[in-house]
Amino acid sequence: MNIRQRILASGAIGIVAVVLLGGVGFWGQLRLGKALSENELSVNALRNHMEGDMMHDALRADVLAAFVVQPGDGAAAEQVRQDLQEHSQWFRKVVEQNQGLPLNDAIHQALVELRPDLEAYIGAAESIVGKALLDPVAARAELPQFVQAFKELEGRNEALSSLIEKHVEQTNRAREDSMRYSAWMLAGGILVACLVLGQLCRQLLGAVLKPLRKLVASARVIAQGNLQEPIGVDSDDEAGQLQRALGEMQENLRQMITIIRQESEELHDTSQSIGQTSQSIVDGASQQADSATSMAASMEEMITNISQISDHADNARVISAKSEELASSGGQVILNVVEGMSRIADVVNQSSTSITALGQSSDEIHSIIQVIKGIAEQTNLLALNAAIEAARAGEAGRGFAVVADEVRGLAARTTQSTQEITAMIERIRASTGQAINSMEAGVSRVNEGVSFARQAGVSINEILDGTRHAASVVDEISQTIREQSRASDEIAQRVELIAQRSQQNTQAMHEMAATARRLNEVAATMRSSVERFKI
Repeated sequence: MNIRQRILASGAIGIVAVVLLGGVGFWGQLRLGKALSENELSVNALRNHMEGDMMHDALRADVLAAFVVQPGDGAAAEQVRQDLQEHSQWFRKVVEQNQGLPLNDAIHQALVELRPDLEAYIGAAESIVGKALLDPVAARAELPQFVQAFKELEGRNEALSSLIEKHVEQTNRAREDSMRYSAWMLAGGILVACLVLGQLCRQLLGAVLKPLRKLVASARVIAQGNLQEPIGVDSDDEAGQLQRALGEMQENLRQMITIIRQESEELHDTSQSIGQTSQSIVDGASQQADSATSMAASMEEMITNISQISDHADNARVISAKSEELASSGGQVILNVVEGMSRIADVVNQSSTSITALGQSSDEIHSIIQVIKGIAEQTNLLALNAAIEAARAGEAGRGFAVVADEVRGLAARTTQSTQEITAMIERIRASTGQAINSMEAGVSRVNEGVSFARQAGVSINEILDGTRHAASVVDEISQTIREQSRASDEIAQRVELIAQRSQQNTQAMHEMAATARRLNEVAATMRSSVERFKI
């Protein structure tokens, strides 16, 4: 049986022992629980019986209380009846409870025999109480019968009490016996389990510790560098497998030490060759670093010149941008002038049209004035004729003559007004003609100004296009210079990186030479370390 099987067997036996112990404890618990339940039942029966005994005495007290109730005291009489009823019900209740409990046959038989005496006692008490409250003298004649019933029931109670107390003692003894038996069974099971598990542990330790001690001794021999002493295999279990694996490890370690010894010799020779080669590379790297440093200085000077050219190109670009901005502003101003002149031309044309219409209206007004003038002259003639006719009429035509004079005066004023209006219209017509001529001349000049402004706008646009083209060319030149500057910077950085790498290579070569020397020392140390193994 190998170690794994032994451990599994020990675990299985331990589990079985625990299960058995649990079974013993569970069985003891069941037995103890049953004993406690029986004991509790017996105690409940005893308690019920004691309460019944108290009700037995309480009923007698109720009978005696009925004899002391004064005639006419209804409250006291009612209280006695209630007490009698309550005590009777309580007495019957506790007896019924005991009959319902799972007690022994003797107790149940005693309870059955008690029931008729109980009913007879309660009936006698109720009868005597009823008579005592109505006729105490007649009730006293029945008192000896009540006392006889009391004594008979008391004898039954005493016999029943003895049976119940005996049952309680039996259940107490059974409970104590169950407790002792369970404790002994559990202690015995624990003792047996401890003995069995102890024997299993001793056998398991013997099967494991002895091979482990031999393995520890073999490992110490290998740790001291002795690879010649063989490792024996004593069994086929896990310990034997570990011994076999340790023997294989010893053989592999012996082969590895042999190879390491050979390789350390080759490593010593190789490290010397690397040291010589590293020194040659260090010399070449130093020359390369010097050349890279000179190249970096030249590139730095070229970058400075390109930076100056880039600054000049930027200045030219700024000037071109300003020229473009000024040309654009001038073009916009010319466009605004053209637009303003066009609006002025439109306004002058509208004014000329309005003045022409005004001249036409003046002509129409002149015609209307002439008509009004003719009407006024005719009205004057009519008024004159009316005045002549009124004069002929004499006194009867005097009022008409006054009206005719007024009409004639009105016609005269109308004629004078039309003459004044006609003179004013003539002046307006003359002024309107002059205004029309002036407007036509102004429109001609404005149109010429618009034409000149448009020609100036075309010239400004041509200048703006040339300025934009020049700015674009300057931007391209500036962009090209910036790209060349970035390329020069990148070249300078590459040259600087080459110089740094050259310095790093030189430092690395120095470190490699130092590493080669250290490697030579490590090879010597390895060779001395390997030589302490005995193969």
